[in-house]
This record gives sequence, C-alpha cells and structure tokens, in this order.
Amino acid sequence: MDKYLIKMPVKSKANEVVKQEKAVVKKETPKMSAKQTKKDTPKELKDKENAGEDSTPKQRKAGRPGRPATKRKNLDTPEQKDEKITAETENPPKRRSARQTRSTRSMAEDGSPSPEKKKPEKLPFIKYTGAIKYYTENQDIAASADEVLQWVEKQTDEVVPMAFDMEWPFSFQTGPGKSAVIQICVDEKCCYIYQLTNLKKLPAVLVALINHPKVRLHGVNIKSDFRKLARDFPEVSAEPLIEKCVDLGVWCNEVCETGGRWSLERLTNFIAKKSQDKSKKVRMSKWHVIPLDENQLMYAAIDVYIGQVIYRELERREKAKLKNEGEFKEKNGDAAFKAVKALGETFLTKINEVTL
Repeated sequence: MDKYLIKMPVKSKANEVVKQEKAVVKKETPKMSAKQTKKDTPKELKDKENAGEDSTPKQRKAGRPGRPATKRKNLDTPEQKDEKITAETENPPKRRSARQTRSTRSMAEDGSPSPEKKKPEKLPFIKYTGAIKYYTENQDIAASADEVLQWVEKQTDEVVPMAFDMEWPFSFQTGPGKSAVIQICVDEKCCYIYQLTNLKKLPAVLVALINHPKVRLHGVNIKSDFRKLARDFPEVSAEPLIEKCVDLGVWCNEVCETGGRWSLERLTNFIAKKSQDKSKKVRMSKWHVIPLDENQLMYAAIDVYIGQVIYRELERREKAKLKNEGEFKEKNGDAAFKAVKALGETFLTKINEVTL
C-alpha cells in the first residue's frame, strides 16, 4: 500500500517567509516604469500653471480636491477658562425679546412715542335724549307737518335749517323698496318721523313744508334722496329741492378745506367728535313694517339730530373763517393773504402775525 501513497511536501517556515517577502516586493514592469518616467507635454505644463497647481509629489490627481487640513483647536489654559466662567456669570448674555426691538427699547427709555401706527381714537356714542314724534296715518302726518310749517313761518331768521333723511327696505334679491320713512329735525330737542307705508300720496302740507322758501334742507348725499322720493311719489318735484338743499359733505370740504366724499358716520367723527352706532341689523331692517321698534326709531332720530348738530357747527366755523380772513386782509393786505392761503392756511382760527 505504501507504493500507492503520495507523500505531500512539508512546508517549512523559511519558505513561508520568503513567499511573503516576494508578495510584498513587486517587480517593476516596463509599463509601470514608463508611466512614472513619463514627462508632461508643454501644453499640460501650461494648463497646470494656469490652474495654479503645485508640482509637489503630494499633489493629488486633477479634479479631486484634497481634504482640507484640520485646524488645531486653541486649547485654553485653566486660568483662561476660569476668567471666561467668571465673566459669563457676572455679565450673562441678554436675550433679545421678540416683541421689543432695539428701536422700541430706546424709544421707551427716552419716553418718545412708538413709531407703530396709532390706534384710532375711541369716540363716545351719540346720546339723543330729545323727543321723538312718530306718525303713520295720513291725517296725523298732515297735522304734524302743519305744526312744523307754522313754527317755521314764525321764525325771524331768513333761513331755517332742517335736517332731512329717508329710509327704505332693501333686499339683495329685489333691490331697494319704496320710500318708507321720512325723518326731519328743525330743533335739536325734537325729531319727527313719518312712516309712509299706508300713504298712496304725500299730504299737500308736507310737500309745502319741504318746498317752503325759508326752509333749507340739508343732509349727506341728500340729492339722491330727493330723486328717489320723486320716483316713488310723483307729486314731489326733485329739481327745486336739489337747487336749494345743502350737502353737508360738500359744505365741509368748502369750509374746512378737506377733500373726498363723506358719509354721515365719518362726518360725525370729524365735526362732532362723536361715534354713531350704525348697526347693520337696524340699517337693513324692514322699514315698511308698522310699527317701527325702539331701535329703528332711535336710529332714524339720531340721523337727523346729528345732521342738525353738524350744520350748526359748520355754520359757526364758516362765520369765524370769514371774519378771520377779513381781519387778516385789512391788516396785512391781499398779497400776504394769497401767500398764506397758498401755504395751506384755512383761517379757521385767528392769526395775529405773519412772517413772509
């Protein structure tokens, strides 16, 4: 059996060491030596110079940036660490408030006003404590209008101002309804409210009252009210009323030298320094339904009451303005007056001296 056995060669340690050294040390092939000894062409050298490459042996291949060198951290000494800790404890870093910026902090310290937009001033609501005379029938409306007409004729003034306003129902499906309420005020202590639902025609005495030569009807956007009244009640002619009426918004622009279109609410804020409760629920209510409730009556009365108040105030301002302008012209001449007017002076207050 021994002759069929093949003896395997025994590996010695010396042979293993020699093979490991052979594996580590590689012979340079002709191709490898050619790669290492290959010289750059002039074009490649020029490209390297333009790219700012360094031809040191540590240079990496083009297009692969090397890893940036890590900076060595500055290690503080124990003394420096103690100084930093004491400084932070004595003067802790201040957190900046999200609500208070540097500018508002400095302004708060100085006591100057904040640059933020000022909130609108809250004005007190109008309180009407006068009488409200409310009528719904034809004969009652005629008797009340005759009473007011007699009072107008007794007045010694050439002009008797009368606040005038109207109300009517409105629907988004059918649009505005027929004129339902007329309210007037000739004295701040009493307002008259005439509901026209049961009337097919306006009483002749009411038409005579609003067309009286001494009566000066006034209101905000009053011309459109007269046109609607003439459409709903043909016995009323709108043009004579439009010619002699006074639109308080237009008059305010003339006296106070303001601009734009005014609503009664804004005019109340500007002239009377009061606020109106313009509730949409009342304003868009059913004005043709009899009887009107307390909120509707108060709403209608306040509209003409505050109109009379605004008229009286604008009348007072106009008289003061004309007086101040006359005194200024007499003292300084027309040239100085024109120059001061060009600068935006309204003469609502008296000017004693002027320097041009």
